[in-house]
Amino acid sequence: MIGRSRGKIPSHNLDILYGVIALVIFIMAVMALSNPDENKVLFPFIFFFAFILRSVNFMQRRLEEGKEKYFQLALCFVLLVLSVVSGISLWT
Repeated sequence: MIGRSRGKIPSHNLDILYGVIALVIFIMAVMALSNPDENKVLFPFIFFFAFILRSVNFMQRRLEEGKEKYFQLALCFVLLVLSVVSGISLWT
């Protein structure tokens, strides 16, 4: 029984999702920062994918109590606002 966890079996689906989104954010950030003039359109997408990542994290831990839950929710909304504002400023 050494090495086996007791209780709920962990799901690795969210771990895979976190890894994929983090890799996408990393690749877009490297592309956007390597040549900002040509790749400035990637910044709203970086903020949007960060919003998705934080939202999934919030939904996974929504049953927690305390101030951290509200901090996660506020951070989600800040990232969404940054995504919308940067998109509007680029495409107008």
